Amino acid sequence: MWNDEPVFCPKCAGRLRSRRVEGRVRPSCASCTYVFFRMPASASAAVVLDRGAVLLVKRRNEPYRGAWTFPAGYQEVGETPAETAIREAREETGIRVAVTRLLDVLYTRDDPRKPGNLAAFLCRPRGGRLRAGDDAEEVAYFPLRAVPREIGFRNNRILLERVRREFEAGNGRRRTR
Repeated sequence: MWNDEPVFCPKCAGRLRSRRVEGRVRPSCASCTYVFFRMPASASAAVVLDRGAVLLVKRRNEPYRGAWTFPAGYQEVGETPAETAIREAREETGIRVAVTRLLDVLYTRDDPRKPGNLAAFLCRPRGGRLRAGDDAEEVAYFPLRAVPREIGFRNNRILLERVRREFEAGNGRRRTR
């Protein structure tokens, strides 16, 4: 879990102690110069729009089990944030997508596993067959004004509202294919 702190130094194997470093209390080694800095995870989401409808995934796993979210997940080494969004959309929904543009970068605090930076990309479908992936109960398109009430993660609610506003203002394409 994210809240587990290291006990031993990865450089010299000395015991880490809490001390103030650069304005914060951080685990640091008494024997060498090592300081453990907590860093947020990197994740990406695919905000897939098609003819005024948005693609959502009903989560099979905690956190927010049973709630609807955008296809999203943690970035893997060797992937760009956009590649992560494309992969997650395919894995979770069966749909191949093309990234249209970066929609936003948000910091997430409501995931108990670890805090993270979420890069959200506006995407359009390019093919594939709609099907729920292993970590999804369901997957479906919803009109922007008729999304389910049970939306997981605060960032997803923020993004949905932003997409609704853009679409209604005419900045979103009425047809994205």
